[in-house]
Amino acid sequence: MNEFLKKYSDQLIMLAIISFSFFWKLPHLGVRDLCLDEPFTLYHSQKSVLGIIDRCTQGPNAPLFMVLVHFWSKIVGFSEESIRILPLLISSLTAGVLYITGKRFFSFWAGLLAAGLFMFSKYFFYFSGELRMYGLMCLCTSGALFFFLKSAEERKQKDFWFLLLCNVALVYSHYFGWFIILIEAISALFYLKDKVVFKRLVWVLVGTVLSFLPLFLVLVEQFVKSTDGTWVGAPPEGQFKIQVHAFLNSGMVFRLLEFFIPIGLILALVLGQLFKTPKRYIVVLIWWLIPLGLMYQLSSEIPMFIDRYVLYCSIGLFVFIGAFIERFAHFKWLQGILSILLIGHMCGSFSMGKEYYRREIKSAVEEVKSLESKENLVILYPEWSKLNFSYHYDLEIFKEQNLLVEKLGDAKIFPLWTADQVMDKAVETGKDEIILFNNAGPYDAGYIEMVNGLKKEYQEISNKEFPDNLIVSVFRKK
Repeated sequence: MNEFLKKYSDQLIMLAIISFSFFWKLPHLGVRDLCLDEPFTLYHSQKSVLGIIDRCTQGPNAPLFMVLVHFWSKIVGFSEESIRILPLLISSLTAGVLYITGKRFFSFWAGLLAAGLFMFSKYFFYFSGELRMYGLMCLCTSGALFFFLKSAEERKQKDFWFLLLCNVALVYSHYFGWFIILIEAISALFYLKDKVVFKRLVWVLVGTVLSFLPLFLVLVEQFVKSTDGTWVGAPPEGQFKIQVHAFLNSGMVFRLLEFFIPIGLILALVLGQLFKTPKRYIVVLIWWLIPLGLMYQLSSEIPMFIDRYVLYCSIGLFVFIGAFIERFAHFKWLQGILSILLIGHMCGSFSMGKEYYRREIKSAVEEVKSLESKENLVILYPEWSKLNFSYHYDLEIFKEQNLLVEKLGDAKIFPLWTADQVMDKAVETGKDEIILFNNAGPYDAGYIEMVNGLKKEYQEISNKEFPDNLIVSVFRKK
């Protein structure tokens, strides 16, 4: 037994971390309603694989995660809990990869700290249960980091193939994955003197580019469109540091690092180690610092600096923190104390407030159902809210790929944009009462314009708000 435990200790710890991450978060999968972009992912994942790819050529979504959901939904169905097990599995695997990356290339405490920071991050608790591609992008980022370091350090040919696989999965998970490919290109320059490693890394990068040729024009088109502005606003001054704080739950963990880093650097200078730092430490530093910094700077022209888009940058940050402590704490007992202290603060600052339970769309849809009658019709605003609404209203309607709007119309439910469209539809259907389902919040300009337009001929007789940004109103003909 002792020999077994010694031989497979890393695998057993990795399995324990993956299991803890999975089962700790599992009970929370059904707490939050399926909402926002999740129904979009689930709806389009019902298409064939070729249909998914074709749909992704028309917008900013890469196809890999939808393809995975396509097959997963065929196994488990469409319930909120079962469908979200897929991103939870992906997130749990990421925790395991972070541990083995830190352990293999730095130390046990570096691996445990990287995995611990990841597991107890509020950000990842939230996104580990969201049916979107951001968790998959983080898993691919962590896999790419592991195999890049393994390829460069151990020079085994099979690891370069695994790195290529991670790269392809990364850029097909989200187009922001190209920031990581850029970091790989920069990191490859550190190994310029090792011609075998450098040459193989170059071929990996070439292979990644060639694999993406089918979607290259889509990427260019999305970039050109983004130069005219996106739905995301430009980040305010200081948002870079705020974002790093958020990765670590609060400013306290960051302030602890600010306290330890100068001490570690001074010790390294005294002991003559500062300028002998191996390349792998520089790699994990730039793995998060450059993409996060680039996205922050570019967001003044092409806004992209929001939590879900920069989430993958924290992968390198967590490994870097573990690696830094391993390098500059100098003593194993001190590494252990610092690691436990940082994980303890992450646990202590962990909380899931209203942001986790936001958007009670199920309750809002139930309110609409309670108000429905033969005398009224239901209007969905904005038009895109038809997917959010129909998932909770009638799953069979939601599953209709080409007839969803028609099926909603049969139920006297219409996704519309303007007051004129609503009033025309009321005349067409002979209804004097309108139930307005607003999924854009009370301050949306289009919603305000629609309400003001309706009030010219209709009287608002009820208005009920639901967290967050959901309003169900009833208007009756004057």
